[in-house]
Amino acid sequence: MLLALQFHRNILAPAVVNGVAISSLYALMAIALVLTFRMSRSVAFVHGGIASISAYLYWYLAATSASAFAVRGWPKLPSLFIVIAFGAMFGFIFGTVVMGRMAGWPRVTVTTFSLGAMLLVAGIAGTVWRGVFETVPSPFGVGTYRLFGMNVTRHQVVCVALLVVLSAILTFVLSTTRLGVYIRAIADDVEAGQIVGIPTRSVAIGVWTFSGALAGLGGALIVPMSTLTELAVLFVLMRSLAAAVLGGFDSLPLALVGALIFGLVESVVGGGVFGPVSSGAREVILMGLLFGGILLIARRRGIASLGEV
Repeated sequence: MLLALQFHRNILAPAVVNGVAISSLYALMAIALVLTFRMSRSVAFVHGGIASISAYLYWYLAATSASAFAVRGWPKLPSLFIVIAFGAMFGFIFGTVVMGRMAGWPRVTVTTFSLGAMLLVAGIAGTVWRGVFETVPSPFGVGTYRLFGMNVTRHQVVCVALLVVLSAILTFVLSTTRLGVYIRAIADDVEAGQIVGIPTRSVAIGVWTFSGALAGLGGALIVPMSTLTELAVLFVLMRSLAAAVLGGFDSLPLALVGALIFGLVESVVGGGVFGPVSSGAREVILMGLLFGGILLIARRRGIASLGEV
């Protein structure tokens, strides 16, 4: 591995643009993970299953041809909306269970249940469409634009734009609306929220529904940038989990920063800007950044806590 001994300037800009686009998809999943964690204090691995089956469902509905499978060939945007609705429905069902019957269960048990649900759903998708290795059409068409002297696909532009719009909406809702006050109150203390009359279960299920929709959207948007396989979406979930970990499953801004860092480093290093780098070396770099970021944030929070004392 010859990092820093080689530098291919000509491919830096395309790698950065691709990294920003990829990080926007990591961020969608990270937002879903952070929101549901703040409602239930459990890690929603199930979002990986929702994203995985949503990717297959979008391909099945929108693709016009496939090597060995019958597909529908429906219009792409309506297919995307169907997939989002499917993700929302799945999130609602799972959130109803987690915030209802399982509300008093140990959080590690709920997290394990969510992990099992992810593996089950991903396994069902992989069984129904076994052996799929397909290129998935973008719901936004195949157009390209010139940006900073290079070609950028419409899919990349829309993915980044969606994240920006979503971040702005979430910021507005969480900071200025009654619903946002309810969500922040539940995230801080569920029991206190119930005492003051907040409909905690209804709000939490609503957040799970919204997060399920985000997971469905993320699954459908991930595969046009890669190839649809059984592990493609779950790999993205691992990146999103790492970004959420960087924010302690509590901070949306830090999760977004983590997603951006992971997307950029993965694209720049994996794209060969610094010469040939093995996938193993790339993972070492990414995990090193993750651990370093966690230690830095923990240290700063520790110093802040001492200052308050």
